[in-house]
Amino acid sequence: MKINLISNTGYSLNLNSKNSKKTYCSHLRNSGCDSVSFGATRVKEVLHPVNVDLETARLISKSLANSTSGLRAPYMSRLFNPETVKLITLGVAEYAKEDARKKDNAADGVYVIIGGDTRKATRESLPLIDETLKNQGITVMNIKDPVPTPLLALSANKYKTNIAILMTASHNPWKDGGYNFITTDGAVAPTSVTRQISKNIIDIAQKGVYAEPLDPKGVSIDFDPYYTYLDEIEKLNLIDFDKIKKSGLEIYYDGLNGAGTYVMPKIFQEFGIPTIEVKSFGQESPNPSDENLAILKDTVKKSNAKLKIGLSNDGDADRFGIIDENGKFIEPNDVLLLAAYHLAKNKDKTGDIIRSQATSMQLDKLADLYRVGVNVTPVGFKYIAEDILAKRKHGRDILLAGEESGGLTVNGHIPEKDGIIANALIADLVATEGRPISEILKDIKKSLGTSFVTNNFSRKFQNEAKKNEILDRVCDFWLDKINSSEENEDFDAFHKIDKIATIIDAHNMKSYKPGGDGYKFILTDGSTVLVRKSGTEPLLRCYIEATGRNEKKAQENCEILKEKIEELFDV
Repeated sequence: MKINLISNTGYSLNLNSKNSKKTYCSHLRNSGCDSVSFGATRVKEVLHPVNVDLETARLISKSLANSTSGLRAPYMSRLFNPETVKLITLGVAEYAKEDARKKDNAADGVYVIIGGDTRKATRESLPLIDETLKNQGITVMNIKDPVPTPLLALSANKYKTNIAILMTASHNPWKDGGYNFITTDGAVAPTSVTRQISKNIIDIAQKGVYAEPLDPKGVSIDFDPYYTYLDEIEKLNLIDFDKIKKSGLEIYYDGLNGAGTYVMPKIFQEFGIPTIEVKSFGQESPNPSDENLAILKDTVKKSNAKLKIGLSNDGDADRFGIIDENGKFIEPNDVLLLAAYHLAKNKDKTGDIIRSQATSMQLDKLADLYRVGVNVTPVGFKYIAEDILAKRKHGRDILLAGEESGGLTVNGHIPEKDGIIANALIADLVATEGRPISEILKDIKKSLGTSFVTNNFSRKFQNEAKKNEILDRVCDFWLDKINSSEENEDFDAFHKIDKIATIIDAHNMKSYKPGGDGYKFILTDGSTVLVRKSGTEPLLRCYIEATGRNEKKAQENCEILKEKIEELFDV
């Protein structure tokens, strides 16, 4: 049996008979209804109950507000299921409608782009998101096929929608779902946007009901962003596809069963460049890491071609993975070095380099060679995007911006990670110089005058208290060293801390986010050590970069620094 409860303010609520009328009358009054009556009267909106408890809503809100990239959690878990997806979407709808009102174009309609990767969580969530937005009177621009993040981000920028919803957990395990936001700048939503959406989510959960117009007038429009993206790549004029074709470069590609498989080979085919696809599942996650690309590495190594390269992307193709002609994985820090070198030397591009604080300082050395500046941000591309947009607002552009985790963007392009253009740019570098990528990298590193070796690792903690205990120990160690009377305090028996540089770096991080971004030590020999909480996973991450007069000495220093950090982690 259903009871139709109607208020004299034009609201209607469908209740199952097991629910208390008194309870829902209270919900209606909290929603702005002065009185409740039963019977026929004018009805403009229908109220529905929110099926997410307030505590869960608060956890989701906190994650969205503080994460480096949206919400990520196992699909069908407490934080990521159809009810929580619907609640987040309602929060997004409120944001989009308010954005249209602020821009005085609400009469023209409210528009939201939606799309995502190949995951089960994405496939099953997108129809629900589409329906929820339409029922809020919003026009949904629906990308039906799996879409790489850079294509969706470019669409948000080109079509100037009120916001875009990107469903992906990126390189996380396949079982995870991800809910992210992209702004009209084509960038990951900054904290100001995620906090407003988070506030909307809490407000809706506290009321316990949400309203839908009886005649919402929302529609769904299917579109394909591929050719818009292809036009953009050609306009950037950074990739000489004809030169790649004539070079005879043999290209192998493994999209790890992600969204990149729908685009990367297709782009090369547009220009008559054969691409040999290597199909692997990406094991537990679509992460283009050294371990996950074993099949691609082996395939490239066995080829007899003079010029050859392996390319890969993560689940949403915003990250890259590069394999050299020997079947060796090229670390993302080195790919950034290669890309920056190519843009500056071969493409005559100028502008600052923007990198996260976890990214190699070898980029700074390269910047000195080409007389360009360097900006350092906290980890998270949303901070890099803010710096890119600020520079462009003042008529300047970047040379390259990137992170050690495998993401970059380039001069003139969207302020978002793009693993597709990264792959194409490295292929263009090999074709331009007509020599193997390992040779090019070796020569670039030699020109820096200093060797850099990195060792990045993570520790997973199911126990939050244990994780905080270790982080507190690192914090105490950092404070003791910085507050000591010594000009340059010992980090260990072989390294001293450059206190001034370390303090300046800490203040810089706090200018981006309250509390900064972990604890970083800058050492007098140019080495660095950073310990921070992951913004997307229950991990403590450690980033070590050691310098030396040669690679052997840098490796020795790296091992020494790692031993010191392991002492701090041994709780």
